[in-house]
Amino acid sequence: LTRREDLLGLNHVALDVTGCIPRPSDDGGAAADGTACALYQLREWMDDLNDLSVETFGRTVRVALEPTKRIVGREVYEMAFVYDADGTLLELLNHSGTLGQEVESGWTPWDGRGFVQ
Repeated sequence: LTRREDLLGLNHVALDVTGCIPRPSDDGGAAADGTACALYQLREWMDDLNDLSVETFGRTVRVALEPTKRIVGREVYEMAFVYDADGTLLELLNHSGTLGQEVESGWTPWDGRGFVQ
């Protein structure tokens, strides 16, 4: 599954962990809008989560896909995939920020023609 990222689809639960990741009030310019910290992001949060899991349950967090950045429209997200204790695939999302420039969708409007009837 993790060798073919294109197969990651609707067969998982997505969790927005943005509110769980501490944000500094003044990050020295790492993020103009205060939505990201250059030193503590999803990877570091997952490391802390793993430490807590080992301490509490004696088990490590099974990572299916390491954190990567994705741009969706103007929004920038970090995403990773992990397995829960039952083997269910979980997507972890961290909103990293918003791009300052406009981003075109890339979709071409359909004129209603072109399908075989």
